[in-house]
Amino acid sequence: MNYLLCLLIGYVFGCLQTSYIIGKLVKKVDIRDFGSGNSGATNAIRVFGKNLGMFCLIMDALKGVAAISVARYCLDGTTLLLLVTGFGVILGHNYPFYMNFKGGKGIAASLGIFLAIDYRVFFLAGIPSLIFLAMTKYMSLASLSYSLLLLLFMGVFYYNQPQGILIILSTAVFTALAFWRHKDNIKRLASGTERRISKNKNK
Repeated sequence: MNYLLCLLIGYVFGCLQTSYIIGKLVKKVDIRDFGSGNSGATNAIRVFGKNLGMFCLIMDALKGVAAISVARYCLDGTTLLLLVTGFGVILGHNYPFYMNFKGGKGIAASLGIFLAIDYRVFFLAGIPSLIFLAMTKYMSLASLSYSLLLLLFMGVFYYNQPQGILIILSTAVFTALAFWRHKDNIKRLASGTERRISKNKNK
């Protein structure tokens, strides 16, 4: 029952679509009509500009922190329960019911999720990915490398812990979903047509 409750808590928080809400309230547009067509923070940076886009990214990360905090302090959540909560956040972010299940890709939300679950994993996965982004300007590559490093370092820290295998498998779901949501980016990377973060093209 706690797992279902954590999943629901996460989904509710995940449905708080910052880029979509900001677009409607501030810009009077649906962000999904521009750029890559999703409501994630990367598209917000391209469409709204760096300042407003970074605000969307921070707010998406904070909803991950908030969901994990609720599960930790209200339900005394174990690491596995917290991961289930985080998965709910990603589902809500990627597939919000009130937006015809067309949301973002979940990377910004996962920043907050893993910062709240284990800051060591957050920094060990995040810093190399940030350096990679600065070097290549490909947000998709940085996002995918971050997702892989999350799995690596969760394995390093939790393999010998109680429920360690389940924790690693749960993290693998995050990584697999990130790759699935970036499947079009992967195709464009392979063909050499992927846009760099500095490029600002509308749909």
